[in-house]
Amino acid sequence: MYFGVSMFSFSIIMPKGLFNFTGSSTGENTVQADPKFRMILWSIIAGTRGGINRAKILNLIKDTPMNANKIATMLNLDHKTVIHHVKILAKNNLVVKAEKEYAAEYKLTRIIKENQSVLKEIMEKIGTK
Repeated sequence: MYFGVSMFSFSIIMPKGLFNFTGSSTGENTVQADPKFRMILWSIIAGTRGGINRAKILNLIKDTPMNANKIATMLNLDHKTVIHHVKILAKNNLVVKAEKEYAAEYKLTRIIKENQSVLKEIMEKIGTK
């Protein structure tokens, strides 16, 4: 069976409540990176031809939300390419789009923010910074 990017969805593969939320020694909630989350992120980033661009987008917006035009300019990518990648990232619950219609900004979801080390590990292994 063919699992093309358009059919691939984080929310379908990952049931709700899959991630382990545990308290740290400081009392703050942290997320332990689940092996299934690692697998999904590996698939989205390293398992597809456009994964490097998706990794770059995630890395770019980790501190500052940006709209698709700004992302395209910063990464020297075509606007339609960026839209394609952020749709895949949004479908897999890694980014969210602001509610405004025009020039809406994309930002990271909580799960990817709290698992930046997994993204960094993948980016180092595939040769992207």
